Parts: sequence; structure tokens; C-alpha cells
Amino acid sequence: MIPQTLLNNIKRKTDIINTVNLVDNIPLFSFVELNVNEICNRSCDFCPRSGDYPNQNIHMDINIVEIIADELNSLKFKGIVNISGTGEPLLTEYIPDIVQLFSNKNIHIEIVTNGDKLTVELVKKLYDHGLHQLVISMYDGPEQIEYFHNLFKQCNIAQELYTLRDRWYTEDEEYGLMYTNRAGSLKTENNIDVSRPCYYPCYATYIDWNGDVLLCCQDMYNRTVKFGNIKNKSLFKIWQDKKLMEFRQKLKEGNRCLRPCKHCNANGVVFGSNHIKKW
Repeated sequence: MIPQTLLNNIKRKTDIINTVNLVDNIPLFSFVELNVNEICNRSCDFCPRSGDYPNQNIHMDINIVEIIADELNSLKFKGIVNISGTGEPLLTEYIPDIVQLFSNKNIHIEIVTNGDKLTVELVKKLYDHGLHQLVISMYDGPEQIEYFHNLFKQCNIAQELYTLRDRWYTEDEEYGLMYTNRAGSLKTENNIDVSRPCYYPCYATYIDWNGDVLLCCQDMYNRTVKFGNIKNKSLFKIWQDKKLMEFRQKLKEGNRCLRPCKHCNANGVVFGSNHIKKW
């Protein structure tokens, strides 16, 4: 059974993500995920870091963030910028500056974090710089609920501006999330339906720490497919890449024949139904 906190988080984002904006008659992405670093202070069982995925103290250069922010503004992007990725984003010291670069009335900025590095000072700074939502995955136990509520109360942050997700469950309970094998990187290929549609590439774009644009968040560890780098090609041109269009066509028809999709057990249809109609 899907935890209520997960369902609430999906509901919170649905209207924003499923709103389709056309640019040159092309459905624009409504969800941009940034992998701002390659380091984490935890090693969870459901993450490749529990295996041989390395911790590396490398971070997205602020110049890359500026390129992305400038293009989103030029595209009049309306949607979510999600700061998450393979690591713990709060380990990037200039994360408030990254948030500030995306701060405008059309962009909803959120950070997904384990919350370990949150302090009153940092929480206030993030929201002062334009953050809309902190999404906190709690891995230790129910006692964290009161802890984080008290923290945000000290900061005068309303409860609708942060999300607490219970993640302290066992493997049998799928860790309290929509558990996937991360496009095969976790080496568990049970129950893979290669005829299941997937909408990720139709509504979302994933930008790695070095500016590479990947297929989707499920392939963020293996990095099987790269469609270009925003340092030498615009994000909008990459969004129209011929190979990416091939993935979209096959996946929306329910054909997961291409790598890494044929090894992926992700649902892939939670969001994006409106984008599919436009594509």
C-alpha cells in the first residue's frame, strides 16, 4: 500500500506538472530535476550508494546553474525546478545561491533532502532566497516528525511549505516509496513489464552536475543515455533531440525495447498524461 505522505506529495505536484506550455508548438517540459552534487552523508539500502556507487565531492558549477536559469527565463518556463539527484543537495554549500537564481513568479522551486543538515539559519535562508518547498525524507523513525515540525515552527514556516515523507520502512514495505530498480542499476529486474508506457521523457528533463542532459531520473546512476550538454547546446534544442524523440515515441506506445528502459521497472505514468496528448 502506498503511504499517505507519498500520495499527498504526488497530489501537491500534479496540477503544476500536468500543465502543458507550448513553445514553437512543442510541449515544453514542466519538471526540471538538477543533480547538484555527487556526495551523500547516508547510504540507504534502496540506493546504489549502498553498493559500489562512489561518493565524490564534486558539485554543479554555479555557471551551469546560471545557464539553466537564463534559458528557463527565456522560455518563460512555468513548472517545478527540483533540486535533488544522486546526492544530498544540502551538502552543496552555495545551495541558497542556486535557489535564488531560479527565483521568479513562474518557477516553483523545491529541494528533496534527508534533512540531516537543516538548521534554523539554513531553513530561513533557503526560503528567503525563494524556495517554495522543502521535501524531507525521514529515514530514522516517527520521532523525526515532531523534530522537524518544531524546527519549522522556530523558523515561522507554514506547514504547507514543507513536506515530511516517512521513509523508515523495511524492504518488504518498499521503504515507504515507489520503489524502483533505478533503470537496472540496483540489479533487481523482477516484474519488468516491457510493454508498459512511460511518460518521463515527455514532461521531465534531468540535468547532471556537469551539464549533461540524461534520459530521466531513473537513469541518473548508470547514465546510459546522454542527449547533449547545456554548456554547448541549448536545453530546448536538446529537448528536441532526434534520439530523445525516438525514446518518447516508443515509450508512449508502451515499448521499452531500448536501454535502459528494458531493464527499468518504474511506473512512469504517475504524471505526464496531458503532455502525451500534446506530443
